[in-house]
Amino acid sequence: MRIGYVLLISLLTICYGCMYSFNGSSLPSYLKTVDIPLFSNKSLQPNVADEVTQELGSQVVSSNLLTIVQRNGDASLSGEITSYESRPFTYSTTDVRQVDVDQYKVVITADVEFIDNKKNNEMYKGSVTGEGIFNFKTESEETGRKRAEKDLVKRILENSVQSW
Repeated sequence: MRIGYVLLISLLTICYGCMYSFNGSSLPSYLKTVDIPLFSNKSLQPNVADEVTQELGSQVVSSNLLTIVQRNGDASLSGEITSYESRPFTYSTTDVRQVDVDQYKVVITADVEFIDNKKNNEMYKGSVTGEGIFNFKTESEETGRKRAEKDLVKRILENSVQSW
């Protein structure tokens, strides 16, 4: 009898666990859509704001958290690229006391705002930075920039949409 009771409790626990799902977000249930206007660009790097905005849209769509609309979304996710830099990251030395740069790091920073338009409430506002490292000898800065853009978008979503 006692074994049957333990089995029943175990089975119910397993079944209950199967019914629960987690999508990484606890956004208010009334938020179904988001508009993502083109990020503005205060950096000197052309096209970076366009590329970050496109990547952000792609990641929101693939995450199935919200549906993107052109305007008047339940929420708005906007931003401004404030800086872009490519700087030496790792070095090596040669026998003749020469220092070579092996890797560079691209760093992109954006000011981001996530607003609940239904309740006219700021849900997140802050500065977010993404980084992308590339091997100077075998890769281009473009590779580092793409990595930094993807990292920036991941961090934007973690700090805004997915933090709820």
